[in-house]
Amino acid sequence: MRPSREKQIAAVEHFASLWEQFFNLYLNEEEFEDISSTKESEFLGLQASIMQESGAVVEYEEGRFSLADEVASVINEAVSLRHLKGQSDFQVRRRKERGRQVRDLIGKVKSFVAERDTTVRKQEKEIEARLSRPFWDPEKGKFAVILGRIVVSPIRFFSAVRVAGEARKANTFLLTLLLVLMLGCVATLVAFNAKTASAISFNATVEMGILTSRDTAGATVVIWIFVLIGTVMVSLAGAIVAVILAHLFGILSHAGFKIVGGKKDMVASHKVVAFGLSPLLLIVLLPALGYLVRVWDFPAFLLAAIPILVLCYIAVLQVIGVHKVHGTSVGAGIAGCLIALLLFAGILFPGLYVWHAAAGNLPPSSGQYVYVTAKQTAIWKGREQVRSLKRGEVLEFVEEKGDYYLVRSGDDEGRLRKKDAQLRKASVWSLPGFLVRSSVSRAEALVDRLSREIKKGAA
Repeated sequence: MRPSREKQIAAVEHFASLWEQFFNLYLNEEEFEDISSTKESEFLGLQASIMQESGAVVEYEEGRFSLADEVASVINEAVSLRHLKGQSDFQVRRRKERGRQVRDLIGKVKSFVAERDTTVRKQEKEIEARLSRPFWDPEKGKFAVILGRIVVSPIRFFSAVRVAGEARKANTFLLTLLLVLMLGCVATLVAFNAKTASAISFNATVEMGILTSRDTAGATVVIWIFVLIGTVMVSLAGAIVAVILAHLFGILSHAGFKIVGGKKDMVASHKVVAFGLSPLLLIVLLPALGYLVRVWDFPAFLLAAIPILVLCYIAVLQVIGVHKVHGTSVGAGIAGCLIALLLFAGILFPGLYVWHAAAGNLPPSSGQYVYVTAKQTAIWKGREQVRSLKRGEVLEFVEEKGDYYLVRSGDDEGRLRKKDAQLRKASVWSLPGFLVRSSVSRAEALVDRLSREIKKGAA
């Protein structure tokens, strides 16, 4: 336990009295006529007491005045009375001057201990330690602490990122970030679509033979336990997929950073990407905003504002990370991020292309295609329904005729109402946008169909 300020001051005053005695009796003397054994013993005892007490005094003043070094230096010069007796005039003057310097230094220590609060002194000591060791460990602490550092002071955070060694902390942060993101998104989706979640859970329990009815309180508890389990499992699976994609993006980012002159290794690039993806947590707000847009007629641009804000925030953090960690210029950092993004898109879009091609859902080569926008519609020929369609499907355009498009899909040909579809132009430049929009629509259609089928079976 640290002594009170009063005890610290008393200890310094006691040390000052010992030094004053030592100075007046020995250091300030020019001649030593009688060097008796008693006087020699008193001299050695005083030296020992001063050295013993100096340790506690130096601890109180945090060592900032170098008092211990000065005291030890003077005492080492005054090894014995016989040594002092044989000194020259110059050495005597120097001995007196050194004694007075230590006395003045003790006075400064006493003022410092009396005037400075213990807490303030501790904070000052921590600041001095950081200044002497600027690469403090920003990755130390729990997820929320690290996230707070990134949000509050990203420049300082990336300036102090340790790039040596393994990326274990960055991996832990990234997995936690994406797991929280997925769990938050699925939880909010369940919260705003409770009936659908309940229907899915009830259908699963019926198929497993756990429940036959949902009319009892116990059945309701079981259903919502399954909803909770499903939420966790879906979140974990989504987080694992997201982590794989994030690591892929990290590898491609490292290539981009090296192209623009990055100086660090793969671990450094991985940390830039892992910590720079923190704004993804804002996507948790999307399900809630979607509900507000649908139910309370909020402006639809709110849904687009969040992803745009997230992407801009991520881009800023990535550029700061490249600039501070890899030592590139800001312009080079922007170029490196753009190269990484192009490389990532160069892998992502071909993957989506193969997925759509396998499903036969790419625009035809004619240059125009019909894109189904209705949740459910059909191709008609006369009064006969040729084929049912769902949102996101792509049909070959033949011609326009009144309120209909004449379309073709494989061997099926007929008319489709214009209000259920859009006529679009196909080109190399429009393909990335088509792949993204079509993938989203197909996912929505899949979820919608699953929801309707489960509701129908649970009714």
